[in-house]
Amino acid sequence: MSEDAFLAALRRHKPERLEKDSEIYKIMAGVFDHSTLLSLCKMVNRGIFDMVYGAVSTGKEANVFCASDSTGNFLAVKIYRIATSDFKTMHKYLLADPRYSRVPHERRRIIFAWTSREFKNLQRAYEAGVHVPRPVDHEKNILVMEFLGENGIPYPRMKDMTPENPKEAFNSILEDMRLLYQKAGLVHADLSEYNILITPEPYLIDFSMAIDIQSSMALEYLRRDILNISHYFEKLNISVPEPHELEKYITGQ
Repeated sequence: MSEDAFLAALRRHKPERLEKDSEIYKIMAGVFDHSTLLSLCKMVNRGIFDMVYGAVSTGKEANVFCASDSTGNFLAVKIYRIATSDFKTMHKYLLADPRYSRVPHERRRIIFAWTSREFKNLQRAYEAGVHVPRPVDHEKNILVMEFLGENGIPYPRMKDMTPENPKEAFNSILEDMRLLYQKAGLVHADLSEYNILITPEPYLIDFSMAIDIQSSMALEYLRRDILNISHYFEKLNISVPEPHELEKYITGQ
């Protein structure tokens, strides 16, 4: 599929839930630059997905789009914005990660490394049995993964929907944090109610900042994750162990 064909197909499939047609073109102008379009076309030609629909999430660094493959299964396509991403902050996190500490200080290479890193983080978490979206593929600044939702509508974040059974949700998240650390060798580093979906069971998302436990910053980030999760569930009147006890359980030390 060529760039022109891809854009034409995208225009024909404007999502009805967007209030104004101009919104999707505004998104396209900010995300689909020439390099990104080429990467999207490559992924279509590889059979990763057939069609990209509207954005289901917009963030400071990336937009997440709903897509579908040849069998009609929905996928999530996360596209990092090359022109506007805060690559300096990304570079700071990469320097703290032993796997990517030698990435040159150049915008595109940093963003491409950031995307590759998130894909590999997801792979490690998924293989360790953590509740995360299944990683599918990546290409430069584009990450494709399992879509967590129904009929193209994503499941709600925990910040927007209180778990039906908060105690079970807390235990599930705690177990995922343990598996992530002990089996995947990672710390999420940005874990809070903003990065957990209720599916209805909790699923951890957004592994862009996840860091190898060999990093000198790993424990600091883990303690921050623990405090974030503890504070959320304490507001729901859940009895939460002391942070040092949670840290011992998660790390096994």
